[in-house]
Amino acid sequence: MDVSVVIATYNRKNLLEKSLESLFRQNYPPDKYEIVIVDDGSTDGTEEMVKRKRPPCKLRYFRHSERKGPSKARNLGINKAEGEVIIFIDSDVLTPPEFIREHMRLHKKHRDIIVDGPAINTGKIEGVFDNRWGKLLASLDFFGASFITANTSCRKENLLKAGLFDEEFGKGYGWFDRELGLKLREMGVKRIKNRRAYAFHIKRGKALTNFSELFEKAKDRGVNAALYYKKHPSRKVKHEIRFRYLFYDRLIFFKSWMEKILKKKLSLPSNKSSPLLNLMASLYLVHIYAEGLREGLKKFGVHDKERKR
Repeated sequence: MDVSVVIATYNRKNLLEKSLESLFRQNYPPDKYEIVIVDDGSTDGTEEMVKRKRPPCKLRYFRHSERKGPSKARNLGINKAEGEVIIFIDSDVLTPPEFIREHMRLHKKHRDIIVDGPAINTGKIEGVFDNRWGKLLASLDFFGASFITANTSCRKENLLKAGLFDEEFGKGYGWFDRELGLKLREMGVKRIKNRRAYAFHIKRGKALTNFSELFEKAKDRGVNAALYYKKHPSRKVKHEIRFRYLFYDRLIFFKSWMEKILKKKLSLPSNKSSPLLNLMASLYLVHIYAEGLREGLKKFGVHDKERKR
């Protein structure tokens, strides 16, 4: 088996179904790739949906009886994968027909590499592959973070050598993928950006209806950022996890007032937003992230000497 596409999912049945349908339409030989689904304890009928599918390629499904977090879910997928190369995508990612072929084109040329492709944020599903603007953005994506599980790939043997995803990150959101990417690069695995291996990441916008979920993720991300920094206390990682938000947070006044306003608006059935409310919510997200970062620094015992690097 050339390649395994590993998808960890939790209560995203409808989006996962769209993601699978796009993977079933790949122009890569169907006998040379498989899809490995790891369900992290979903309760929305994900298992039944997956088991109804009759794909052209091999499709395998594994399930945790309860939620264990994205690191454990993806590690199970890696261990079960039969492909020499593993492509990671999220369960809300849609892939064009040439997606797998583009990842494998580089893996067949180079042995020890990470292939990162653009994950273009979009709010629509239907007709997404006709999005010329999205394709233009992909062609201009020269930078971006390395080894983000929305769209990245690596040989299984290198993932195993690096020790897989660190499960200490638990159920929280963020940084576990970048931490593994850093370990891979420290091993000498080189990163190559392939802008042709693009995919579309279905994102709900920053409407007020979504901010309660965004607040929770921002807090989780802040906590996990501290753990990432504890494991790799370098200037580069310190910059990457936005330590500056701790300073910015001191400049944000009226936080308790903003919180009351946002909670009141979120509780209303209409949840109509405005530029002022969206700005307020964005500032509050900075505060929530900084709050999570402070909590994580204390929780993981990051000492002053490490913090001053």
